[in-house]
Amino acid sequence: MAKLNLRDIKRKIQGLKNTKRITHAMKLIAAAKLKTAYEAAELSRPYAEKLYEVIGRFAAHIDPAIHPLFEVREEIKNVDIILITADRGLCGAFNSSIIKYTENKIEELSQKGIKVHLHLIGRKGVQYFEKRPYDVVNKFDHVFRKTIDFSAVKTVGESVKERFLKWETDKVILLHNQLKTKTSYFVNEKIFLPLAEIIVEGLEEENPNIVYELEVKNIESFIENLLQRYLNYQLYSAMLESNAAEQAARMMAMENATKNAEDAIKKWTHAYNFARQESITNELIDIVNAVEALKQSG
Repeated sequence: MAKLNLRDIKRKIQGLKNTKRITHAMKLIAAAKLKTAYEAAELSRPYAEKLYEVIGRFAAHIDPAIHPLFEVREEIKNVDIILITADRGLCGAFNSSIIKYTENKIEELSQKGIKVHLHLIGRKGVQYFEKRPYDVVNKFDHVFRKTIDFSAVKTVGESVKERFLKWETDKVILLHNQLKTKTSYFVNEKIFLPLAEIIVEGLEEENPNIVYELEVKNIESFIENLLQRYLNYQLYSAMLESNAAEQAARMMAMENATKNAEDAIKKWTHAYNFARQESITNELIDIVNAVEALKQSG
């Protein structure tokens, strides 16, 4: 690498300072968005968890024949994967890690002779998978704005339900990132369909002779509405969780980028000071040599 002069080093330091200002500002923005996104995800959890528990109890205590969405297929030939990624980058390994996880899941299923069909929510997932030889059934980008685009939720929820009812798919898996703490996240994999595979913790300890009575006029209509609400809300809740995890990942990525910029500024400042001292020393040597030369010539 060619040796940089003082002007080049100074320009490099200024560029790093500009980068640091940008990454620090992005960290503050992500932190503010994380607060809002975390609160939204937290508020959605009680209802989502209770709905999940209700469907789990249904699955444990009723005849699966009551609705085809509960039916577990004897042979799995087709699996649909709903994948939620971010619309934007600059969030570390947030997108790449879940995309890699999805590819591994596809490979695992393919080795068993199972065909995989994708429903993509989030621009990063769409950009990656639509350029590759995968069967993409639905794709939605720009869904994470000030509010989550609920049309994507309804379309995907209804699409996988209809595909399951028509036997075009035998199982539906939901993949999304979820916060573990405010600074870490993990890939959450859930069985979306069939509903009979939903497992509620602690349910096996309950008395199996407990009878649940439903006081509704039209049981078929009630169950149909309940199941559609469950599918839509579980998907919506997953998008809220993914959005919160994205903001946490971006905040951490920008914090690391800011720290790296600070370290680089220190390194280049040291290089600048060393080069400046070297330049001054060389100039002094030149002056001394010139004086000595004048003395000798005189």
